[in-house]
Amino acid sequence: ISPNTIIFVDEPYMVSLGSALVSLPREKVISLLEEVFRGISGLKGVHCCGNTDWSVLLETSADIISFDAYNHARSLSLYPSEVKSFLERKGTIAWGIVPNDEPSLAEETAASLKDRLEEAMAPFTRDGVPFRKLVRQGLLTPGCGLATLTSEEAAARALELLAELSAEMRKRYP
Repeated sequence: ISPNTIIFVDEPYMVSLGSALVSLPREKVISLLEEVFRGISGLKGVHCCGNTDWSVLLETSADIISFDAYNHARSLSLYPSEVKSFLERKGTIAWGIVPNDEPSLAEETAASLKDRLEEAMAPFTRDGVPFRKLVRQGLLTPGCGLATLTSEEAAARALELLAELSAEMRKRYP
């Protein structure tokens, strides 16, 4: 496999970490994720769709942390020092800024998503992370995949918005 390959672990239970449903200690969660990561050649990513204790994922050897920035942007900003350390070790944040529900997709434009993305990044700049670093070490993605969309047109719309937003961000922040 090419060293440029990205393999994501989609982690749906991280939102339950610390609850009665998932009473594993953080060290055990990190250990289990590291066991999975050891089997991955190339870049390792973790995606979590909701709020979680991001410090757990940021402490792993994941190269990319992916999250639903459209619906849960504030959740990651609660961990500024951990995010700063993650970026200092050359980590990448995948900003899931394009919505994956059809009503929201119909309302959004590339310009509105750019504003929303910049708003999601703003708390980190207040904590000393340069904005351009967030952009340079960022990926733009749909919030949580496109499987929930019911039509090809909606999926195409999401990807078009993603491409337009990416082009705008590259132009604005070369």
